[in-house]
Amino acid sequence: MKPQSIALKRCVSGLSKIQVASSAGFCFGVKRAVSLLEENLEKGFKICTLGEIIHNGLFTARLEQKGVYAVTAEEISALPPGTAILIRSHGIPKNLQEALDNSGRTVIDATCPFVKKIHSIVSENSKDRFTLVIGSAAHPEVEGICSYAESGYKIASKAEEIGDIPSGTLAVVQTTHSVAEWEKCKEVIKEKCPDGLIFDTVCTVTSQRQKELKELAAKSDLTIVVGDKSSSNSKKLFETARLFGEAIFIREAAELDVYGKEFFTSRNKIAITAGASTPGDILQEVIKQMTDTINENLSFEEMLEQSFRTLTTGERVTGTVLAVSPAEVKIDLGTKHTGILPYDEITSESGVDLTKEFHVGDSVEVVCKKFSDVEGTVILSKKSIDADKQWADVVAACENGEILTGTVKEVVRGGCIIMYKNVRVFVPASQTGIAKDNPLDELKGQTVSYRVIETDDQKGRKRAVGSIKLVARAERKKAVEEFYASLEVGQKFTGTVRSLADFGAFVNIGPVDGLVHITELSWGRLKAPSELFKVGDPIEVYIKAVNPEKKRISLGYKTEDNNPWKIFPEQYNVGDVVDAKVVSVLEFGAFAEIIPGVDGLIHISQIAAKPVSNPASVLKVGDTVTAKITAIEPERTRVSLSIRALLAKEEPATEEVTEAAEATEAAAE
Repeated sequence: MKPQSIALKRCVSGLSKIQVASSAGFCFGVKRAVSLLEENLEKGFKICTLGEIIHNGLFTARLEQKGVYAVTAEEISALPPGTAILIRSHGIPKNLQEALDNSGRTVIDATCPFVKKIHSIVSENSKDRFTLVIGSAAHPEVEGICSYAESGYKIASKAEEIGDIPSGTLAVVQTTHSVAEWEKCKEVIKEKCPDGLIFDTVCTVTSQRQKELKELAAKSDLTIVVGDKSSSNSKKLFETARLFGEAIFIREAAELDVYGKEFFTSRNKIAITAGASTPGDILQEVIKQMTDTINENLSFEEMLEQSFRTLTTGERVTGTVLAVSPAEVKIDLGTKHTGILPYDEITSESGVDLTKEFHVGDSVEVVCKKFSDVEGTVILSKKSIDADKQWADVVAACENGEILTGTVKEVVRGGCIIMYKNVRVFVPASQTGIAKDNPLDELKGQTVSYRVIETDDQKGRKRAVGSIKLVARAERKKAVEEFYASLEVGQKFTGTVRSLADFGAFVNIGPVDGLVHITELSWGRLKAPSELFKVGDPIEVYIKAVNPEKKRISLGYKTEDNNPWKIFPEQYNVGDVVDAKVVSVLEFGAFAEIIPGVDGLIHISQIAAKPVSNPASVLKVGDTVTAKITAIEPERTRVSLSIRALLAKEEPATEEVTEAAEATEAAAE
């Protein structure tokens, strides 16, 4: 390639006249919503979005070409069965959320975690507090937030609109609201309501985007804001940019033609940013057209001068991929140095195919690490930039309580390490869920869910602390609540005996334990549950009663199917001779167990051939006797036995004797 061609090519990517905000384009919440949409479209779902997924007409038109349409809440019931509903990042009102959850449809909840956090704040703190929401009353995010206010609310977009507010007012702010206006509102709230409860709920990405724009706009002659006119976030960026100088607001690259080339070439510095709902390809088209426009008006000498601009160690720069090999990626930086991006400066993982990750023409943001003027190269790194982005993801996850998933890489002193991409998250032993003093080695290599509970970036040393236990506890709580909600009296379970007490057995039936009272374990006499079961035994039980508030479950074990008074009349008749075990001796006779749960009374007159004055003189507990069944009364659960009937056949038991025995037994009861 000729030197002149090289210079021209480098000038395009190295043009210093145009500066693009690093935070321009989709925010975290919008990226997540679009990603969820694309993932579910790939799975074959027919999807409608509840309102436009982002405020961008061009993007909405593209979705419609894919069969994805925005619908209102009223139109949902008319959608064909099987149509999934995607909730956009703005979130929806509480009552609509509940209706969707109970609709039977597939619901893809793409509500931004930062918005979800505001819902939780208002829900938890507004029971006895008036709520003040700073934001746009017409914005769907604000509508959703207000639906969680239980003790009344008011919406104000500016400090002068706040007016009178009651003591103890709870104040939150729309995630995309102007940071400067929010600061003014806070001062007014503190003055009017010193005991108020104020939460800074402006999205950190929004704050960063506005801060960066102020810095760029302040040192630029012109700021170009790319976004849809219906986007609240984009409009606020435009309003901010105008405070620092000249600014224009466009929806796409084609709108640049209205201004003419001279309008742009007459400026020394031009800043470009984009709202949170601006797709990346639209932003890139604007950047490309602006670059081409500027370059057309430069002389070769000017382009050559720009092409040899110098870079410094540690500087971040965006280049274009020239070539890709398994070992490295060559990057055009628009300077005299060719950028070399080695494999180990891209990833620490093995087996990554760079030819699939990078393609010629791709834009890549890198950091300059080491220059070689002799070879005309500069060693680049992408890992450090990725690490910063990943660290930002970890911080965001900590702030919004997001549940992450990762693999336990190693067990260290006092805990273990989980990797979030390339960020190390330390989980103290007390937060692992492993019992105290038990080894943590079983966690190594496991994929676990966890929450980041603390981050620290002091003195350039990034530190993140996580908890596996909190997630497990929350999951268990949810599982227990769902389990209690599913229980019905009479429902059967195969449980496991967890522990035994004098008054019954505790049985595990899933995420909870229930109690089988000793009276529910057996139809017969039972001194202790340990006579029937031991810890770890399986047991068939059923629900007798449930108290979700007190988290108590009463279980039953004995049933009519194993009721001995149902079995006994089917197997025994009056006149049968049985062997029975004496279980108690009283003044009027003795009770003997025929089968477990069925005792027969041997009246004092039926113990021997001759009258006895004291049954204990003839029988004792534990004796096995042979007796004749003289009466069976299932409805009264009574059986009469006679030893005498077998010893003195010439003197059979009389009806009078039987009646006397019954009278005695009744008196004893």
